[in-house]
Amino acid sequence: MKKLNILTCFFILACGSFPQISFGSEVIYNIGAHKFSVPQKNIPDLSPWSWVKSLVGLDQDVDSFMFEFSGDEIKSHIGAYTPTRNSLDQKVIGAVYHVSQDEKNRFDAPEKYSNLWYATKGYGSREVLFDENIGYYFVFEKTGYRGLFYVFSRPPEGELPASMDDFFVAGCSGSSTTELRHVSCSKQIFIADDLVVDFSVSLENLASLVNVVSFLRATFAEWRVSQLDTKA
Repeated sequence: MKKLNILTCFFILACGSFPQISFGSEVIYNIGAHKFSVPQKNIPDLSPWSWVKSLVGLDQDVDSFMFEFSGDEIKSHIGAYTPTRNSLDQKVIGAVYHVSQDEKNRFDAPEKYSNLWYATKGYGSREVLFDENIGYYFVFEKTGYRGLFYVFSRPPEGELPASMDDFFVAGCSGSSTTELRHVSCSKQIFIADDLVVDFSVSLENLASLVNVVSFLRATFAEWRVSQLDTKA
């Protein structure tokens, strides 16, 4: 499966992720066989492209679209969240992608983490730290390096689990290679057979990840207007 990264969606938005039609405070997106009515307040204001979301009658399907929720909005729904300031790392920001069946089949591929799990090849000096506050294991690519790491729900010991859901929580990166600073953690979930949501939360809110996932699933189910007839 192609690597999903919400940062790439800024480029996608500029080049072709346009809404089909806008009605007042909501925007209608056709993506794959699905139609979503997304509140404009939950669409990132990516100037100079923000004017696109207010145009009527573009009549164009999309392969992806971006969304965002403020820290206050998340907190009002799930309770446990820390919107300490109005900045990007306290928002839940992400994108919805349409994916093929082959991409879906490759999504749950734990073997791509086999070298990290078994500490082989380039991960011979990996470092594993347990966070007692949230009960997750932080797996760093090498001892002392803090720029990029992965979060597992179980220690990387014994046989590699057969499913990503059995161990993988999120992939994280920060602004420093020597300490955990301004860390953002990304996760992907399927909300339909052909739709994946790629989103991120701050490290401070990683403990709320399960609740955020539940909130996103419920919200996208609410935003879904209908299933399009692809046979027409």
